[in-house]
Amino acid sequence: MITHTTVLLIIILVFTLSVYATSPKIGSISAMHALLTTASQISPVPGNKDGSYLTMRSKNGLIFGVINLVGNFATVFNDQAYWQRAIASRPATCVKAYLLGGLAWFAVPFTFATTLGLAAVALRALDDPIVRTLTPADVSAGLPAPSAAAALFGQAGAAAMLVLLFLAVTSATSAELIAVSSILTYDVYKVWNQSNPFLSCTN
Repeated sequence: MITHTTVLLIIILVFTLSVYATSPKIGSISAMHALLTTASQISPVPGNKDGSYLTMRSKNGLIFGVINLVGNFATVFNDQAYWQRAIASRPATCVKAYLLGGLAWFAVPFTFATTLGLAAVALRALDDPIVRTLTPADVSAGLPAPSAAAALFGQAGAAAMLVLLFLAVTSATSAELIAVSSILTYDVYKVWNQSNPFLSCTN
């Protein structure tokens, strides 16, 4: 798990430094700002103040934030993987661990959104052929980030996104497998074993 996280963060840092420091297509915060301003003039965002990509006053952003907040609460209360970690932790450290873990996790989607997400919009202002062809369905499918990575790094960027996806999926799968195995062991097998007098006598 540590290896997964380390590789994932290294790739994210490479993307961030390239977009905001070394990329010939963007390469700085001021260039990103200028490109996003141009993009908002070409294709204003409905529901955002002045159609801008650089505003916090967004109707759709507020709706998404509420949905995401409620949905994540439901995930935390219903996902066995979270309960398992809470039960295994000491009460004195559990709250701090969850708060620090949440802040550490927040860095991943926030960095992706402000790096590859905004890069995809900025590259559209440059009329980049890879990003220019994205449809609303492609955006809903989560393709702006890999498209921006491919536009900035070529095949290496696409490969890096594939590695990131693999690491994220295997990490989540590992946690869920452990959670399911714990439920089957303690809530199913152990209860059934104790209720079966023959097995209780033989064990």
